[in-house]
Amino acid sequence: MNLTAPDLPHVSVLTPRGRGAVAVIELYGNLDRLEQAARAEGLVWFEARNGRSLADQSLNRIVFGCWGDEELVVCRTDEQRVEVQCHGGRFAVARILADAKAAGATEVRWTEASPDFRADYLDALSRSVTERAAGFLLHQLSLGENFWRAEQLQQLDVDNLAECRCWQKFGSRLTQPWDVVVGGPPNVGKSSLINRLVGYERAIVFNQPGTTRDVVSVETAIDGWPVSLSDTAGQRGTADELEARGIEQAVKALQRADLKIVAIDQSQPCDEFTHELIQRFPAALLVLHKADLPRHESWSSTAIEDALSVSSKTDEGVRELINAISARLVPELPSEHVVYPVTLRQEESLNAEFNRRGLD
Repeated sequence: MNLTAPDLPHVSVLTPRGRGAVAVIELYGNLDRLEQAARAEGLVWFEARNGRSLADQSLNRIVFGCWGDEELVVCRTDEQRVEVQCHGGRFAVARILADAKAAGATEVRWTEASPDFRADYLDALSRSVTERAAGFLLHQLSLGENFWRAEQLQQLDVDNLAECRCWQKFGSRLTQPWDVVVGGPPNVGKSSLINRLVGYERAIVFNQPGTTRDVVSVETAIDGWPVSLSDTAGQRGTADELEARGIEQAVKALQRADLKIVAIDQSQPCDEFTHELIQRFPAALLVLHKADLPRHESWSSTAIEDALSVSSKTDEGVRELINAISARLVPELPSEHVVYPVTLRQEESLNAEFNRRGLD
């Protein structure tokens, strides 16, 4: 994959994040100068089996050699560009990057090295974790490869720009999970609820109130959307300093969440603190947990008409809760013709056009 590089020498990792069998690193610049600088600094550099330097290798020919004790192959794809194909482990990649930077190359993300917005979509696809999200990204690739160029954005009317921005958050969540936070009083079964939603026991479950002190998160998929589910410390009045800090973190997590779930134990009486918590987050999805137990009579006089009854033990209401989460996160889908940003660079291009026109 050839990228349109800046004038300065650079080094970029072309393969996606994570460990793999093979990693591909692009080295761009005056190859003779980079190698001379490396030798002058006593750095490890590529040693070809044929004895030639990188600058002397034939174009588009695979060459075997080593970088220190790492055996690998390289391919010189144009006069100033070489692809290094090495072991995909992070230490092998880090070693080559460090040597190249010490020789004078600047490390850049491969999308930053290319003005082609197609690279943005390919990078987003590499970070997508669900099939449904990847499908939307592929559709955006077919629609928007040339959409984000400044001259193209300048030709759009205000309504088209506004529609594009309307789906900005949806586009960002195709690569970054929706943030769903479960709050509520202590010992209402928040951890058990998350375990049931995720499908395995990821959170700590213990019948002692106040067990969860930190925000504990786990990533999953709900209706095909990437979701981060967070368990929080039980919210209540407390004199314990450590627990109070955990509750403060829990409240902050709830405040910034894409979706708040407030879970209560329906078998226990509705005390004043629980009622205040429900009132504090009126937009939250309210869950009456432990539906396998009789509901305490005090809840009959509380405004819980829209609450979902759920039992982690019997699975009652779990499917309905999953459907409700999906409907809250994505109440509607974009039409097939609309283009929206899916990367930070695309968001910046859209915002720059709004600023250029003096629009909010």
